[in-house]
Amino acid sequence: MPIVRAGPLLIYYAHVPKCAGSAIEQYLEARFGSIALVDTRHHAKPSAERWSRTSPQHLDLATLQRLFPDGFFDYSFAVVRHPVARIVSAYHFQLEIEQHASARMGFSAWLDMLPEMMEEDPFIFDNHTKPMSELVPEDAQIFHLEHSTDALVPWFDSLTNSTSGPRALKRVNDRKGRGDKTKVEPGPLDLQRIAEIYADDFERFGYEIDSKAPLAEAPVLDPAFVAERDAELARQSSLGAWLREKVDRVRR
Repeated sequence: MPIVRAGPLLIYYAHVPKCAGSAIEQYLEARFGSIALVDTRHHAKPSAERWSRTSPQHLDLATLQRLFPDGFFDYSFAVVRHPVARIVSAYHFQLEIEQHASARMGFSAWLDMLPEMMEEDPFIFDNHTKPMSELVPEDAQIFHLEHSTDALVPWFDSLTNSTSGPRALKRVNDRKGRGDKTKVEPGPLDLQRIAEIYADDFERFGYEIDSKAPLAEAPVLDPAFVAERDAELARQSSLGAWLREKVDRVRR
C-alpha cells in the first residue's frame, strides 16, 4: 500500500501484484521522492521477525479499511490486469522465483488447489493470487495494464498541476533473463477455473475470458505528451545501453 505525498496531497497506490508494481513504485519515487509503506526486503527476514503477514505494499482492502478512516487519502489509484495473464504471471513467479510451486505438479493442478490454499491461508503467496477486487478501493482511479502505464503520467500532471519528473515509466520485464522457461498457456478447463475463481475481477474491471483486451477503451494521450514520453524512453534506452556496455567491459 504505497503512500505518496505530492505537495499537499496524499495519494494511495493500491498495488495489485503482477501489474507492473515495481515500475510504478520506481516512477513514484523518481517523481515525488520517498514513498511510505514499501518494504522490498520484507520476506528476507525470518517469519518470526516480520511485523505483518504480507509485505506492506500488498495490503488487502479489508486491512486498509481497518487501519485508515474514510477520506484519509485525497486520491487512490490502481493498475489492473486481465485475470488470466495475472494468474499465469503469479504462477511463474512462484515457480521460478519464490519456488513455492512445483514444476512436477504443473499449472492446472496448482490452479485446482488454489481456492483451497487461499481459504486456508488468506495471505498466501504475499497476496499475489488474491483477487484484485479484494485489493482495490471502490473509488480508486483504474488503469488497465493492457493499455500500458503511460496514462499515469498525465493523470499525475492533472492532480498536481505540474509536469515535473520523468515523462515515462521505465519498461520492466520481470521474466527477462530467466532462461528458456516457456510461459504457461492455460487450456479450456484452466480458463473455466480462472473465470470461476476471479469472477468478481472480470465483472468489476471489465474483462472477458475469451478476449485479452479490457472492455474499456484505451485513454487518449495528448500528442505533446507522447512526444515527451518517446524522448524519455529513448533517453532511458540510451542510458541503459551505456550501462550494460560499461558492465560488460568490467567483466572482461
